[in-house]
Amino acid sequence: MKFLFLSLFFAFTTSSIAQNGFTQSDRERAIRTEVTLQEFMKATDKRFDLIEKNANSGFEAIDKRFEDANQRFEDMNKRFEDMNNFLLIIITVFAATAGGVFVYIIWDRKTFMTVALQNAKEMVDGELKVLQKEGKLPELIKAMRELAQDDPKVKNVLAKFHLL
Repeated sequence: MKFLFLSLFFAFTTSSIAQNGFTQSDRERAIRTEVTLQEFMKATDKRFDLIEKNANSGFEAIDKRFEDANQRFEDMNKRFEDMNNFLLIIITVFAATAGGVFVYIIWDRKTFMTVALQNAKEMVDGELKVLQKEGKLPELIKAMRELAQDDPKVKNVLAKFHLL
């Protein structure tokens, strides 16, 4: 039923337009429609511009947040780098101190050994002089020869120095 009504309405309106063409009221209506459409388009453009500005300001705010986050990460990286440099300095100082102590120990040991050997040599020389003055050196050699009969190590040492 609706289809029949619409088709009859369409037939009458198109036949009257086709017979008479556009009337003055049709022209005024078309002009009003065009003006309304232009105003609607302007309002829509303004709304789109406003939406675009809002979106751009939102994106700019997000970009600023990202820049702030990047700056914080850069600051943290700088702090980590500073801490690594500080630890490297501490390790270097520790290694230098340990090396210095090690060198001092070696030097002290060498100096001590040289002095100790010189003192021992002086003591033995002093004892030999005392034994020589008292005439007991030949008795010491005899005692060593008797000891060499039981101990092959002593025998080898006395033979090496031609005291047998």
